[in-house]
Amino acid sequence: MNEMRVARGLGWFSIGLGVAEIVAGRELGRALGLEDKEWLIRAFGVREIASGVAILATDNPRAAVWSRVAGDVLDLAVLGSGFTEDNPKKGNLALAFANVAGITALDYWCARRLGSARPHGSIATHRANVADGSAPHYRDAEMPASR
Repeated sequence: MNEMRVARGLGWFSIGLGVAEIVAGRELGRALGLEDKEWLIRAFGVREIASGVAILATDNPRAAVWSRVAGDVLDLAVLGSGFTEDNPKKGNLALAFANVAGITALDYWCARRLGSARPHGSIATHRANVADGSAPHYRDAEMPASR
């Protein structure tokens, strides 16, 4: 799996999710039993759009993908705060929590791979998609072994 393709997909996903959170913040809050957090859901939508645009606008989106990981942690914290005895929507909340946890794992994997400074697939693919070519393993890979 190519982390640059995953990152670009995450960028588009962020923009779509952000728009949904802004447009339907009230409905999402109701569905999750978080009616009092409508403003926060909309603010998280703005954050999602910013992360998505940053991922799509840069040649190396590592920092922008890490911003998604940080945002996911905030999302999980807010969702976790909804697990109260008086929340009748705990089932919806648990489903949302599981989905965000899964996306968090993908975001984390992608961010780690983007920052690993090692070839992913071929060196040409790595150079074209991840790094600037200055790492030592590029020089080693281009030079024939002298033995």
